Amino acid sequence: MTAALSPIPMTVIGGFLGAGKTTFLNRLLAESTERCAVLVNDFGEINVDAALIESHDGATMSLANGCVCCSTGTGFLDVLSRLLDDLDRFDRVVIEASGVGDPWRIAEIARVEPALRLDGVLTLVDAVRIAALVDDSKVGDTIRQQLACCDVVLVSKRDLADSRQLDAACRAVRSVRSDVAIEVLTRDVLPELGSIGRTRASRFRAEDVTDLADHESGFRRWTYRRDGCFDRVRLAAAIRALPPELLRLKGTCRVANDAAPQIFQMADQAWSLTPSDRKDLAWSDTITLVGVGTSDLPENRELDAILDSALVRTILAS
Repeated sequence: MTAALSPIPMTVIGGFLGAGKTTFLNRLLAESTERCAVLVNDFGEINVDAALIESHDGATMSLANGCVCCSTGTGFLDVLSRLLDDLDRFDRVVIEASGVGDPWRIAEIARVEPALRLDGVLTLVDAVRIAALVDDSKVGDTIRQQLACCDVVLVSKRDLADSRQLDAACRAVRSVRSDVAIEVLTRDVLPELGSIGRTRASRFRAEDVTDLADHESGFRRWTYRRDGCFDRVRLAAAIRALPPELLRLKGTCRVANDAAPQIFQMADQAWSLTPSDRKDLAWSDTITLVGVGTSDLPENRELDAILDSALVRTILAS
């Protein structure tokens, strides 16, 4: 890798499935005056998050079909190497980790790469869900690992939480990291990347980045692709029928009587459809959803059948 004369700051954004990492990143990019190289990782077979990053004055690259921190010796380093060859175009490197990954494993790259300077590891937590997730028998270890080495915890979805839930969220974070800085994100207040970076040397030691973690063993991915569109009422019924082992589902779809493609988001069966005017989404004229669940997620054909029940076979004209 080619080292720059002055190391470029690198920020890693982590957080569990559905914590709001991509929404947060889009807000940062929209308000930032820096030229950012954005590397987006997704656990699913298709990198939905990279496609949902809004246009910005920089570059976006992506890795899919696996967790970056579990593949630091292969695809991730190849992509990062290409980025470093052209690093003089950028003011900052921002990496969005997958929802089941350990952001510190990515941050270690900057500790050993002379062209990069680690400027912060930020972990987002959902104000409504984090208290339950920390103690969950299936995903709690992953949550705690994401909190273990970050510099700042950002509490997202404040508008959906009452004061009791917000207090519980902060206590849950403190139960893992009593010393960590916690900031609550709001619609009106967004910290700048430089303001939440590192102001002192980390107490954590960079380890051999080829010592691969195994975060994938506790999770399973599922991809749903269909031509056609959903009936909105039947879609709501299908979502209620999805198993609780499915933790996250996201992507784009068509809905009957809606001209624009819809951005679909679901976490713990709380779901939303948002009309999209993005013409650059190559897969937006069909249904493409990527799901992540625990290792005991039912077989793909069972999950496919549930969503198939919501299909309308007539394809809407663009």
